[in-house]
Amino acid sequence: MGSSSINSLLSSLAPSSQSVAELLGETGASTSTNATLNAAVEDAVDAILNSATNTAGSGIDVTATVDAILEADATPETNLQTEVTNYNTQTSALQSIESDLSSLQTAVESLSDPAGAFSAVTVSSSNNDVVSATAANASPVGSHTITVNSLATTSAYYSGDQDSATSSLPTGSIEISVGSNSAVTIPVDSSDGTDTLSGLANYINQENMGVTASVITDASGARLSLVSQTSGAAGILTVTDNTGANDGGLDFTQVKDANGDPLGTNASLTVDGIPVSSGSNTVTGVIPGVTLTLSGTSSQSGTSTQPVTLDVQPDLTQVSTVINNFVSAWNQVMNDINTQETYSTSGTEPPLMGDPSLALVQSQLLSAISTSVSGSSGSVNLQSIGIQLQNNGTLSVASSQSADSLDLNDALSNDFSDVQNLFQSGSGVGQALQTALTSLTDPVSGPLNSDMSGISSEVTDLNNQISDFQTQLQDTQTQLTAEYSTINTTLEQLPETLALINDQIDALNPQNVQ
Repeated sequence: MGSSSINSLLSSLAPSSQSVAELLGETGASTSTNATLNAAVEDAVDAILNSATNTAGSGIDVTATVDAILEADATPETNLQTEVTNYNTQTSALQSIESDLSSLQTAVESLSDPAGAFSAVTVSSSNNDVVSATAANASPVGSHTITVNSLATTSAYYSGDQDSATSSLPTGSIEISVGSNSAVTIPVDSSDGTDTLSGLANYINQENMGVTASVITDASGARLSLVSQTSGAAGILTVTDNTGANDGGLDFTQVKDANGDPLGTNASLTVDGIPVSSGSNTVTGVIPGVTLTLSGTSSQSGTSTQPVTLDVQPDLTQVSTVINNFVSAWNQVMNDINTQETYSTSGTEPPLMGDPSLALVQSQLLSAISTSVSGSSGSVNLQSIGIQLQNNGTLSVASSQSADSLDLNDALSNDFSDVQNLFQSGSGVGQALQTALTSLTDPVSGPLNSDMSGISSEVTDLNNQISDFQTQLQDTQTQLTAEYSTINTTLEQLPETLALINDQIDALNPQNVQ
């Protein structure tokens, strides 16, 4: 083969970096692209020389050659993917702060809820053995004096002894009435299965007449117990025994207290000097929102009765908890924003450095918590109740260190209504924060959501560019593979062609023949 033919083949193996770039839709070729192309051409030249000096053509590695050319030309796609990764990192950081704002909003709602912690109350009794109490939210606070004269009792009867629960009873009937209700007649005979204490108890219970019947067995034998299901006078039992030859065969006895008085009486007490009668030892409606539980009678001291003092006061523990929860949620927001405005120890820039939406969030929140309201002793704000604003925008709850220090617990104990007004009035911190947070977390116009929406559009555009580039790169790969496959076929046939030419030359030059 002449030198001009080999040079032509070499030229076909070396497409310019400009032509590859054009295939990919680029305007120019990079240095890395030129280096890759040169390396691919050098491999092809080696293949030609090898084919020219061997009896069998070795060809070229088409796949490796094309991959080497395309590797450098994929750099723009890598850059686009890096941009997408950076945008996704920004979105993740924004979502985290948006979640912080949502948690803060929940904490503020708990502070501002009229039926929430500020309405919770606690009740304390000077003698729980006599009377204890619970109170519903928003119950009026105050102190009450209670004297328990007697407890409500429950009416009951029991029968005379029988040999056992299954012993036969004298036949007849009994009549039972509860309070002012009409009497119910209970047959006592074998046809109704009521001729034993067990059968009689089952029959009475199935009547659902407000009486609980049971059989009590002890060393004396078995007895039928009848207990009213309603305490106090309203549940007093009346039992008429019509059994036996002369009636009274079951020999019922009315249960009495230690003083010999029949059970089934109302509780007697005084509340703030007002006499109260209650059919139950659980007393409601006497003190608004408060449920009294009577457990004993007031003790005597000489000739006087010792009253019980009941205090209904705000539940400062619940209020302190929701305030501290608010401070924690606030600090989470501020700390996460501060993190995005501070370089790492290694000098790495955070993903949201310089993002104006963060400055807007921080500014509106700081403005909201600077709100003051009028109080009993002048202006009331967070600082005046022991919540201090730090230089980095976070809050701290002060604890008493000296007699003149501001302390949240002191503020709650001494100026509860002022603290409540600060968080729950229409012009207070709670309302200001709710207004700000509603705006900041708006799914459309909120600064962080708006920021994320813009980033989402950018990511969509970048992904479209990546998809287009990959399509172009695939087309280029197909074209280059076809070109280099043709060259490879030529190289593989080159030794045979050279041998044929040499034979023809030898035939034309007789002087070469010995």
